[in-house]
Amino acid sequence: MAITQIDECLTTRDGRLFIEGCDTVALARRFGTPLFVISENQLRRNTRRFQQAFAEAWPDGAVEVLPAIKANWILATRLILSQEGAGADIYSEGELQAALNAGVAPGKISVNGGGKPDALIEKCVRAGVRITVEDLDEPGRIDRIALRLGTRARIRFRVKPSFPNLWRPTDFAQEKVSIDLGLQTYKSGIPAQYLPELGREVLQRPNLDMVGIHFHAGRHHASLWYWRGLMKRYARLTAELAREWGGWRPREIDIGGGFALHRDPHNKLGLRRDVVETWLTWPLACLLQLLPPTRRYALMRRFVGLFTKTPSRRRAPAIEAYGRAAAGTLRRELRRAGVDTTGVRLQLEPGRGLYGNAGIHLTRVKQFKQQTEPLPMNWVLTDTTYFFLSGGVYEYQFGHFIFANRTDDPPEHVADVVGHSCMADRILPFVRVPAVAPGDIVALLDMGAYQEVSASNFNALPRPATVLVEGSRAEVIRRAETLEDVFRRDIIPERLRLQGQAAV
Repeated sequence: MAITQIDECLTTRDGRLFIEGCDTVALARRFGTPLFVISENQLRRNTRRFQQAFAEAWPDGAVEVLPAIKANWILATRLILSQEGAGADIYSEGELQAALNAGVAPGKISVNGGGKPDALIEKCVRAGVRITVEDLDEPGRIDRIALRLGTRARIRFRVKPSFPNLWRPTDFAQEKVSIDLGLQTYKSGIPAQYLPELGREVLQRPNLDMVGIHFHAGRHHASLWYWRGLMKRYARLTAELAREWGGWRPREIDIGGGFALHRDPHNKLGLRRDVVETWLTWPLACLLQLLPPTRRYALMRRFVGLFTKTPSRRRAPAIEAYGRAAAGTLRRELRRAGVDTTGVRLQLEPGRGLYGNAGIHLTRVKQFKQQTEPLPMNWVLTDTTYFFLSGGVYEYQFGHFIFANRTDDPPEHVADVVGHSCMADRILPFVRVPAVAPGDIVALLDMGAYQEVSASNFNALPRPATVLVEGSRAEVIRRAETLEDVFRRDIIPERLRLQGQAAV
C-alpha cells in the first residue's frame, strides 16, 4: 500500500484520504454527508505541544493552556482537553456550562467578555472561576455579589495597551489599516487610561482578589514579529501598572490567543487581491463593451484562466516558535522592566491553533456542471454549504482541500466548488479539480475551529453531524439535525391556526 503523510493525522493510501486509521470515504458512506470529523489524537497532541512549548520558554512558573471554548464547544472534544489538564477561556453563560459539564477545573476557567449580567457573575463567583474584568463598573458589582455570598472573588483586568510598533496591516480588517489601529477599534478590554485608578480602587476591596492581568489581541498577523511586538508593549504596560499600584506583583499573566494554523487559511480570499484585480481589469472590461458580444466574450475567454486560485503554500510558524516568540519575549521584557517573574503563572488561550488541524469537513459531490458559452465555466455542486462553514466565510478563508477518493488523480478542470444553498455559496472559487463525478467526496481541511459551532440553518437546512475518530474507531459526538430539529423552536399562535381553519 502506497502511504503519503500529509500531516500528523492525515494520510493518503492508494488514492484515498485517511484521518488517523479511518478511511474518509468509508466515514462518509457510514455516517452520511456533509460531515465534520475530529481527530482525538490530534487534539491531544496539539494540547501537549502548546503546554510543552510555552513551558520551555517560561521556566519561572506554571504554564496553563486555556483553550478558547468558543472555537469548538462540543462536549466530547472539550472533555478530551480536560483529560489533558487544559483549562478554558469562555465568553458566555452557555460556554461556562459547557466547560463545567465537560470537567474543566474551575480554577482553570477564565470568564471573559464585556457586559456580564449579575446572574452570570453570581454563577462565576459560586463556581470559583476566574472573572476577567472588561467594564469599569464590573469590579463593584462583583464585590457586592461576593460580599452577599460571603466569599472572595478572583478577578483580573483585561487590559488594552497601545501598539504603535505594530505598523503592518491587520488581517482582521479588509480595509488596509495597521494592526495598531485594528487593536484600538476592537471592543474588548479596559483602555489603559483607566487602569491606574481602577486598580488602586480594586486593591482596597476586601472581597476581590486581583490575581493578575489578561490580554488578548487575536490573529491579526501570523508572524513571530507580531508576537514579539505584542509582548514588548504588554510587558511595558504590566511594569507601569505594578509601579502605579504600589509594587503590586501579578501572580498570573494571560497572553490570550491568536496563533495561526500551520496551513493558515485566514484571509486568503480577502478583498485586497480582488480589489487590485478589479481595478486592473475594469478599464479593460469597459473597453470591451465597444465590441460586439461574440467578439467581447471571445477575448474574455482568454483571461478566465488568469483568475485560477490555489491554497497558499506559505506556512505559519510552528507552535514551538510561537512559544519562544511570545513567552520568551514577555519573560525577557518583564525582567528588563524590573518585574520578577519567579513563580508567576503564564496562561494562554489558543483556539484555531489548537483545534483547527484536528478537524476536516467531508461533502459529497451532487453534480458536475459545465458550460462553454458565452464563457467556459465549471461548477462542483456539493451537499454542504458555506452556511455550515460560516467561521471561515467571516474570515475569508481559503483552505486546503482534497478529493478524498481521488487523491492521486491529476487536475483536469478549473471549477468553483459550491454549496447547495440558494446563495452563490462559492466555497472554493476557481480551483483546479480532477475529473469529477457525482458521489465523489471532497475533504476540506483545517475545519476543527470555528466552523461547526458557527453553522446556521439558512434555507432550513439541518446542520450536519460530527464524528470523533481515534485510531480506526469512529463515534458520533454531535448528531445531525433533523427537519423536526430545525423547526423545534417555532410557535404558531393559536389565533393564527384558527384563522387558517376558518379560511379553509
